[in-house]
Amino acid sequence: MASGVSEGSQPIWHGPTTTGEIPRLTSFDDLYRDEYGPMVRLARGLVDVQEIAEEIVQDAFARVYERWSRLDHPGGYLRTAVVNGARSELRKREVRRRIGLRPFIPPQPEDQDYLLDALDQLSPRQKTVLVLKFYADMTEKEIAQAMGVRPGTVKSATSRGLAELRKVVDQ
Repeated sequence: MASGVSEGSQPIWHGPTTTGEIPRLTSFDDLYRDEYGPMVRLARGLVDVQEIAEEIVQDAFARVYERWSRLDHPGGYLRTAVVNGARSELRKREVRRRIGLRPFIPPQPEDQDYLLDALDQLSPRQKTVLVLKFYADMTEKEIAQAMGVRPGTVKSATSRGLAELRKVVDQ
């Protein structure tokens, strides 16, 4: 079930915990409290602007809230919604750049993260794979599902992305 939606079941969060147990979510508030920070970090890793990342995450939580009673895995659905929201933002930026609309304004120097700057030098696919793997701590299978690609594509994008990242960092 790629979307994480099914009829008539209680949502259960299957995310990592420090004790290794699977906690039962009792409310949307629990999900929000536990996952807001990690999802903003994930989105920021993909779109590199804090305010836009927060907006993407809020939109994703709104989608989860609307579907709450039908979700088997609200955390997985949330993560996929965040990744898709970030990808949509990056596509919009590319279209704006191509047709000469309002240029993207980079973050102020005091807000810059050098790793995020290095990630910006990678292709969108490589950047997405590396952020999902190292920021969101997702497995290759989870990344493949979130991106709609095969696990082999994730492996090659990870390998190529790390090689390219090494070159960028060494400069």
